[in-house]
Amino acid sequence: IKIIFAFNNLDSNDTIQKIIFSGDHMSKFKILFLISLIFFSLSIKAEKNYPFSIPNIGASSFALMDVKTGSIVAGKNIDKRVEPASITKIATLYLVFKALNSKYISENDYAVVSKKAWRMPGSRMFVEVGKRVLVRDLITGVIVQSGNDASIVLAEHIAGGEEFFVTMLNKLAIDLELTNTNFTNVTGMPNDNHYTSARDVVVLSQRLIEDFPEQYKKFSQKDFRYNNISQRNRNRLLTTYDYADGIKTGHTKSAGYCLAASAKFDNTRFVSAIFGADSSRERFKYTKTLFKFGFRNFITKKYFNKNQIIARERMWNGEDKYIDIGFNKDIYLTLLKYDDSEVTPKVNLISKIVAPIKKNQNLGTVDFYKAGEIISSEKIYSLRDVNEGGFLRKTYDFVAEFFIEE
Repeated sequence: IKIIFAFNNLDSNDTIQKIIFSGDHMSKFKILFLISLIFFSLSIKAEKNYPFSIPNIGASSFALMDVKTGSIVAGKNIDKRVEPASITKIATLYLVFKALNSKYISENDYAVVSKKAWRMPGSRMFVEVGKRVLVRDLITGVIVQSGNDASIVLAEHIAGGEEFFVTMLNKLAIDLELTNTNFTNVTGMPNDNHYTSARDVVVLSQRLIEDFPEQYKKFSQKDFRYNNISQRNRNRLLTTYDYADGIKTGHTKSAGYCLAASAKFDNTRFVSAIFGADSSRERFKYTKTLFKFGFRNFITKKYFNKNQIIARERMWNGEDKYIDIGFNKDIYLTLLKYDDSEVTPKVNLISKIVAPIKKNQNLGTVDFYKAGEIISSEKIYSLRDVNEGGFLRKTYDFVAEFFIEE
């Protein structure tokens, strides 16, 4: 058999290095072992052991994530269960945007304000009971004014009631693998069984930005006037930090001051989550410190292109002899600035690829190693369909397989 493996290092003038292994008796194990010896001079997206100190943040927990790679570059108690307060509304809005995308609702719909929504305490948009309010205005009222009343109206409009909408929120938490998150309401009102974690919030924020990029633009709106009442966005980073463009504040007496935020500079976007700050001023100060730490020390670079062929593997019983393998998305790494550490990628293909194969069928992973530890792993997929071959192809493969050492 012959296996052709090609890596394209986009940071080295798009040079394609091809290693061709051939031999009638070379086993798959030997081939993969040789592939694993290929080295790349890249910086890692490590989450610890930096040659510099992580900022001292005086909050109970926090996390800083590179959005494109999902790498958490700094954190403290990131899996500790904490009260989310109004940061809950990120999840509420995620489901609202999902309903808009599916055409289940429209921004031009009118939703009727119930007594329950009208009576909600805390931050409000000041909707009036019995009135019909545009969905687009309710969304803005949640983003800018953190309206508890607007959140209830949206939940009732979509699910018929807050209780059923909460079941949808908990299904969302399962789907996004938010393992330390549970919802009991749509607003963030205190409840012992209503909790999240810094890690879960940055993951949720990442998905909000990536899944609904057009809707996310609304989070940079600085003020909103409704019912002759003007309110400013509670996220002061929008006016005090040039690179910030969202996301959501939160505060209750029991939760302290919380903030989920996002900022973008050049090709790098970070999201952060801070819980349990002692004051509103501190949550913004700490978040700016985290963003400055991120942008000063890390960059995001593309490593592979979507649909780029990185491997051509032997097919069995297919109409074609080889199958092209690659990624179904662009692959990025978070790189330490001024660091020339080496990373070793290892390709792990399934032991035997037998037709038929569908496009985007998972065929293995690429693991990235440093110092013997996996620092990143990405799935690889078939880049095209391969149908079952005819009688002659199957007969040829049967004979060929007989003579190959397994």
